[in-house]
Amino acid sequence: MTDFDSHSGSPSVSDWFPEEDRGGGARGSGSRSAQRLAEYQRLRERCPVAWTEDNGGYWTLTRYDDVRDAARRPADFASGAPFIAMPEFGSQIPISLNPPEHATYRRLLNRYFSAPAMARLEPTIRGFVVEHLEPLLEAGEGDAITAFCQPVPARALSALLNLPDSAYTELVEEIAGFERMGWDPNKVGAVIAQVFGAHIARVVAERRARPLDPESDLISGVMAAEVDGRPLSDDTVTQIGVQLIAAGHATTADSLGAALYRLATNPDIQMTLRRFPERIPSAVEEFLRIETPLPELARTATQDVELHGRTIRAGDRVALNYGAANRDPEAFEHPSACIIDRSPNDHLAFGSGVHKCLGAPLARLELRVALEEILARTAEIDLAGPGTVTTGIMLSGFTGLPLRFRTR
Repeated sequence: MTDFDSHSGSPSVSDWFPEEDRGGGARGSGSRSAQRLAEYQRLRERCPVAWTEDNGGYWTLTRYDDVRDAARRPADFASGAPFIAMPEFGSQIPISLNPPEHATYRRLLNRYFSAPAMARLEPTIRGFVVEHLEPLLEAGEGDAITAFCQPVPARALSALLNLPDSAYTELVEEIAGFERMGWDPNKVGAVIAQVFGAHIARVVAERRARPLDPESDLISGVMAAEVDGRPLSDDTVTQIGVQLIAAGHATTADSLGAALYRLATNPDIQMTLRRFPERIPSAVEEFLRIETPLPELARTATQDVELHGRTIRAGDRVALNYGAANRDPEAFEHPSACIIDRSPNDHLAFGSGVHKCLGAPLARLELRVALEEILARTAEIDLAGPGTVTTGIMLSGFTGLPLRFRTR
């Protein structure tokens, strides 16, 4: 690895090697490892616009201001293929679109994630949380990932899309398949598109034959809409559904696992949130900041951009590293500390700008309700064994998290 050396154009020497520490295994490997966090600090301080030849060559931004600014400049840093390691996984709507086309689709979808829509969904999600929590509490311990963190977001998405409740079991099985293949970037993109696409295509065909109320059913609402005076094709509707599932499940499951790990290893936080449950929403934001579930998303420079003495050329790929930005000491005092009442807390876990996560209200709802129910129904949570983290190329969650629950 080299120290920062200001020069123009794509360097011939890498400033860092992000693929070196992608492995899973025991807690401490992957994007949250001490090695990786130290590397983020080095890059922020000495090489804030870092080049690597991994994955065909790309730049990484690690400072909070730079990442947020780039996310808010789609004219200079365009969306398209959102993942560096999976450049072929594009054509997802709306994440792969840019203004003004992007805004058209966001307007169609925003109402299904509004505050009133989330309020209507909350009792259903709370029921899911309790249903999956009770067996763990009765047993006294268990793997929180497979028993709770994976199925709850799957059921929430099924409810959002008005899918049969049984659909969540298939989704969880498919996610487990991605884990077994190690989230191999050469396989995962095609499998996600094929498997999720087949599911959503069947739902689209059903809605075409028997549409539901477009005010409450997202898929029927999208199918009833027009863009530029034309109805959306079934393929377009399917792409929207695929993105909602692909973006909304693994990230929320990872956030749930990270939050439970944080509680299990911090008795003081547990005690505080049990005494003051009104602080749970603030704690959720801090858990999201310090354990950013999707560490980076990709953009493509549309023109030459000068930044910190380096030239990002038009056509260069650029990673916006939200995980590094969320630990920038210039933006967050004591960034490595988990301060559950941190204010302000303008973290970038959901991105920024026009592409800020559409499903953020749903993720926040799931996390809040889950912590409310878990803390209200237990007296103590601790680890029942070592956790294991994903070998994923994009995510940073747990594949296993054995917890012990003590009730009243």
